[in-house]
Amino acid sequence: MHKKTVLLTLLAVLMVSCGVKKTTVTPSKKLTGTGQEVINYGMRYLNKPYRFAGKGPHAFDCSGFTSFVFREFGYRLSTSSAGQDRQMPSIRQREHLQVGDLVFFEGRARNGRVGHVGIVKELLPGGEFRFLHASTTSGVIVSLSTEPYYASRYLRGGRILQENNALAIAEKVPRDKPKQVKKGDTRRNAFTSAKAKEQVLIEAPKTKSEKETADIPQNPETKELIVHSRPVNQLLTDLPKNKQGQEEVIKPAVQTMVRPDTISVPEPAETKIIENDSITHPVKPGETLYSISRKYNCSVAQLRDWNPQLGTVLKPGEKLVIRP
Repeated sequence: MHKKTVLLTLLAVLMVSCGVKKTTVTPSKKLTGTGQEVINYGMRYLNKPYRFAGKGPHAFDCSGFTSFVFREFGYRLSTSSAGQDRQMPSIRQREHLQVGDLVFFEGRARNGRVGHVGIVKELLPGGEFRFLHASTTSGVIVSLSTEPYYASRYLRGGRILQENNALAIAEKVPRDKPKQVKKGDTRRNAFTSAKAKEQVLIEAPKTKSEKETADIPQNPETKELIVHSRPVNQLLTDLPKNKQGQEEVIKPAVQTMVRPDTISVPEPAETKIIENDSITHPVKPGETLYSISRKYNCSVAQLRDWNPQLGTVLKPGEKLVIRP
């Protein structure tokens, strides 16, 4: 009877997540990896079977799977889902989740305690997501947060990767709003038929002699040309005639002052672009994008931008371009 009681107690300890104190993630080696690299590594074990207390690589339970995946990138996680929840900062709002974050759910009992854990694989609109996890019925699979079982049991997220903190901060920075042009400005400068009838400017052809040019009246004070205007739709042949049959001179209704053009446009300055020499880095066995970025004092995202040919797995012998 005593042995049976001891066995039942040990079984209960294994099945129920325990502990009330907040702990931290213990590094087992140099920390590396991005959220997508974590997912790419975890997807290698897709469809592996579920086994209670399984820690891989041939079978897993939920916390054993997350612990196994993050151990590859230098993180030592707790062996229970509740313990992992206590190891990292919580993410209360789904909209702040990033790829590579952990997501925690209640167990079957639905008692408000953490009983299941997975890794965010893909972000969807409205704070929803796809996550990679080891389920008791199907093993390592990808599920949707909108599935009724998980939607009713979701508790919160947890962040391990420091890179995800930088991504979340970048999303909160407001973008500059485009400047709006006032409607009044465009209407003020718009061309209308009324403006077309207002005046007609007559320019003296450049081929005219000085004598002909001198016949155009000028303002004696400003030396500006005075150009008479008439309606656009009135032809010169339509001018009225007096009793003697001579054409009458129509007094101008509007006088327009034409100022000489004295504005000069400077020639654009030449700009020389000096291209800096890039560095070629051959990938050595055991190196990762994170370790290479630390070596050259750049980010993993910059390395991917400089080397679009990179796949999901970094291979020894590949040559990376490093911009100075």
